[in-house]
Amino acid sequence: MTSPPIRDADVSVLTLPREESPQEPRPSKRWLRWVGAGIAGCGFLAGLYWMLPEFSALPEVDTAPVRIVGGAMPSSMLSASGYVVAQRQASVASKGTGRLEYLAVSVGSRVTTGDIIARVQQDDVQAVQRQVQARLDVAKAALTNAQAEHRDARLSYARAQALLPNQFVSQAEFDTTATRLRRAEATVRSAAAAITAAEADVQTADVMLENTLIRAPFDGTVLKKFAEIGEVVAPMASSASSRGAVVLIADMTSLAVETEISESSFSQIAQGQSAEITLDALQGKHYPAMVEQIVPTADRSKGTVLAKVRFVERDDRVLPEMSAKVSFLPVVRTNESAAPRLFVPSSALVQHNGRPILYVLENETVREVSVEEVSRSGGDSEVRGTLTASSHVILAPPSSLHTGMNVRSRIPQREEPQP
Repeated sequence: MTSPPIRDADVSVLTLPREESPQEPRPSKRWLRWVGAGIAGCGFLAGLYWMLPEFSALPEVDTAPVRIVGGAMPSSMLSASGYVVAQRQASVASKGTGRLEYLAVSVGSRVTTGDIIARVQQDDVQAVQRQVQARLDVAKAALTNAQAEHRDARLSYARAQALLPNQFVSQAEFDTTATRLRRAEATVRSAAAAITAAEADVQTADVMLENTLIRAPFDGTVLKKFAEIGEVVAPMASSASSRGAVVLIADMTSLAVETEISESSFSQIAQGQSAEITLDALQGKHYPAMVEQIVPTADRSKGTVLAKVRFVERDDRVLPEMSAKVSFLPVVRTNESAAPRLFVPSSALVQHNGRPILYVLENETVREVSVEEVSRSGGDSEVRGTLTASSHVILAPPSSLHTGMNVRSRIPQREEPQP
């Protein structure tokens, strides 16, 4: 007996349930936020370091003011700004009009008195010179002819004068020979005058030819060049298309700083007073100088007086039109008993090449000042030198300190008052 077939049986009960794997947690991105915040903070601090000047770390030093005892001394050294100017310079031009055909110098060339700088076209002047020379030769030939005629007339007159008493010649013939002699004498004088006039014409032509040559008026250096070969030059630039001057020459030994002093400070300077010049182009270099001239007039619009300060020592690196600063040193007093006494802390004095020096701080820049130590008492020393009441000396200067170095004065901390 067979069993009936199984139909429509539920096979789902035979399926085993699958266990799902546990889901891994996603990593957190919070650390990325911390890294970004750190980078932004570093950038902000770096910007503050470069933008704010107080964050730039300059070496700090201790300073102390100079003490002045007795006498009268200016509270501060008088300083003024100006420019280097050559006191002897000239724009060299041609006395004649013509086309420039020769130029022997360039900017920076050195010339001596009488050197030919340039030459103007001189063909027309040479033609005039040959013409007047020919006139001079004609006048000399005319004089020779007149002199021969004069000798013949003088001999005829002498013969007639000898024959007249014996009536060998008539009175009319004698008068004719006398008139001829006077005419010959006048002809000789006229020929001599013509020679003088011709010689004057030749001299004029020589001057005109010389005017085509442009020469150096003094020893100097060419600073500027205004014309080139082929351009037309004329005295005082009489034409809009012509050049007036060819070159600008300056005597480099006459360099001086021209500076303007206010009328309120005018009484602090005098002619012959010592000064010190510093140039922006040559930092750290101090040039001894002297007040050469005080222009005897004032500028009413500016309220200033012009002073010219000459260099005592010449330096080829100093050029015209450089900006300069002049420090006028106090006038040396003849009465030493009335001179002020300068005192500085002894720790500020150091020995350099066997002489005492001080380092003065001016606008965060170190400047070396040579002094003479007169006496020492306690912690102070009396010195002599070019110091003012506003000068601040550096205490215990380190060996690495030098002129022109930038440092900062250390600000002492003030103690808070106790309540």
